[in-house]
Amino acid sequence: MRHHPMRRTKNEISDPTHMQDIIRASPVMRLALCLDGEPYVVPLSHGYDGTHIYFHCAPAGLKTDILERNPSVCCLFEQQAEFSPAGEGPCSWGFTYATVIVHGTAARVTDHAAKLAALQVITDHYANVATMVPEDRIDGVDVWEISVTRMTGKRSR
Repeated sequence: MRHHPMRRTKNEISDPTHMQDIIRASPVMRLALCLDGEPYVVPLSHGYDGTHIYFHCAPAGLKTDILERNPSVCCLFEQQAEFSPAGEGPCSWGFTYATVIVHGTAARVTDHAAKLAALQVITDHYANVATMVPEDRIDGVDVWEISVTRMTGKRSR
């Protein structure tokens, strides 16, 4: 995985473990796709196993159409984003935040066992108790795996 240098480094998160923690704490992944110069962004549930990011979707639709033609993706994860109207007037307002941007390549998971395992990673991201994915329900959903090629993190100070 490549680390992409940040232009303004004062807010950079360089610790990979910290960036992974932000991904795991983020309730939503914003997935950015592009086809023929036309961008598309969609919020999704996700799971992260420390190596790959997983998401699921309907077997047919715009996301699938785009990913089949252009598997390059960019994802945004955020933790504790909050508006902070401190100071005198709007020029001193700001946000507290911790974000991670991931670049990678998406591939459809087709192997039955791998698909079940990926769905379990997604479920574990949201479940407070051990909840197993019902094996008989996985055929009606597509599962995608993002191989991370670049990751950057940023936080407010």
